[in-house]
Amino acid sequence: METVNGKLITQELKQFDELTQKNEKINQRFESLEAQLITMSKQDYTQYLETISQEVDSHKSSLQKLDQKIGFLEDSISRQAKQVLFFKLSLVFVLLGFGFTFFTNNQPQYEKAKPKKKTESLELVKPKSRDRLFIDI
Repeated sequence: METVNGKLITQELKQFDELTQKNEKINQRFESLEAQLITMSKQDYTQYLETISQEVDSHKSSLQKLDQKIGFLEDSISRQAKQVLFFKLSLVFVLLGFGFTFFTNNQPQYEKAKPKKKTESLELVKPKSRDRLFIDI
């Protein structure tokens, strides 16, 4: 029997052969598992892609519907804003008209009807004597 560094070579060759056989079995099992994984991943991947594409399509349709609703709401809001602006301007003009009408027509009637008189100062004439008044007649 051969020995290397005091160990028997035959025992190590036997162990080496066993390890080589185990390694080959592991490699074969690994290759079969890898092949199964590849086929499963291809199937799962295509199914996954199909489900993802369906979800994306459904989300796209939902986004299109929401976009249409947003456009409708924008139109509605702009129309309502114009109506409110028109209403406010109309209200301001109506209030100005009522105020002008109220203040111009609400003056007291006696001030309008009375003619304005000019006041003249009158001097009282006193006769210088009472007798003279009778004479002048």
